[in-house]
Amino acid sequence: MKNFLILVFIIATISLQAVTISELFSAIRKQPSAKIDEISSKMAQIAQDRVNAGYYPKVDLFANYTHYNTPTNLIPLDPDDSAKLAGKSIPFSQTIQKIGVGVSIPLFIKELSDLSKKAKYLAKSATLKKELNFYQNEALILGFNATLEYLDNLLLSLRATQKSLLKTKKDLQISVSLGRVPGIAIDKIDEKLNQLDISINNVDIKKAILISNIENLTGIEIKESAKMRLIRDVKKGEIFALKPLQEAINASMSDLKATKAKRYYPKIALNIMWSENYTQNDSRLGNSVHKGYGYYQLGVSMPLYNRSEDVDIQLKKIAVMKEGMRLKKIKQEIKSQIKALRKELILLEKSKKLKRVNIEKREDLLKYAKVSFDEGRMSEENYLTYEDGVLSAKSSYYETLSRKWQDIAKLAVIYGNDLKGVVR
Repeated sequence: MKNFLILVFIIATISLQAVTISELFSAIRKQPSAKIDEISSKMAQIAQDRVNAGYYPKVDLFANYTHYNTPTNLIPLDPDDSAKLAGKSIPFSQTIQKIGVGVSIPLFIKELSDLSKKAKYLAKSATLKKELNFYQNEALILGFNATLEYLDNLLLSLRATQKSLLKTKKDLQISVSLGRVPGIAIDKIDEKLNQLDISINNVDIKKAILISNIENLTGIEIKESAKMRLIRDVKKGEIFALKPLQEAINASMSDLKATKAKRYYPKIALNIMWSENYTQNDSRLGNSVHKGYGYYQLGVSMPLYNRSEDVDIQLKKIAVMKEGMRLKKIKQEIKSQIKALRKELILLEKSKKLKRVNIEKREDLLKYAKVSFDEGRMSEENYLTYEDGVLSAKSSYYETLSRKWQDIAKLAVIYGNDLKGVVR
């Protein structure tokens, strides 16, 4: 029975363990925001198919029933045909029924190829934007978790200081009761403990906000930060963050070419029509008549003048130039950011080591301060500064760790690295 209870306890403990950072990353793709990006990407791909549909022939089936106020010829006849049919019966009727098929086949429409390229670039831009949004959400998760980890460690430090002060207070109460120390010493400790309670409460508030942000992005309920370790550096390469914008500019350039093609190139199409024409009561013969009628037509349409399209071309030229300069500006900003982040990561790594040593030294000094204070060779105010010194050193160290994770997250977004391969 005892072994069974131990087993149940172990299983319960495992089930209550915090989720991993990899699980948080994976959960992003299951959220509505990721699904919206996926749908947008599919819509862009379908839009490309919609443009390419312009290369295919259009086929229409038609049927109509027409009643005229005077007898009308069953099929249209030009003067030559009328002369050939002189002396023959030409069908006329007030009521005519037609059923047939019409086919229009595009042979040359220059703008379609440019519009197809535009749709292709937009589809690629949407796909890249979907991936970029995912990497940005991963970076947000990493940043939130790093800050949450900092706050968790800060809480541990605050509670350690609280525990230390409570022990000091307990020892002081003995000295106060014996009349060796004035009672105000207890008040000073209580004031410090109250400040720690306020700090702990403020940290809990910040934690609640971060946990809410993580749950909003992942749909996973957490109570504490996920453990993290760096398994490899961010892979350098092309600036992935610029790719969606570059593809969008390519699409704008193709749109400009399509507008020019529409303005300056002819359109060639082949049209075919065949119909079966019926009349029940021919006005001359008095019987039903059935005649087939059709044609094929090779048509060319050449634009000559359209001022509004000329203006559109100028506007689109300017828009492409503007987007190109915007891309250049963002690229310059990102390159500066990369340089700053790389330099900061080196300095943060150095700072981390120095601050780790600083914590150890301040903890040693606190030990001596406790002894001096207990022996009455140090004032209470001086002793409390040593407590504050350890707390401050730990807080600064954990903040450095948090900043390092956030810089790694920023670089991962810039270079398009999936953080699941960087952090575990």
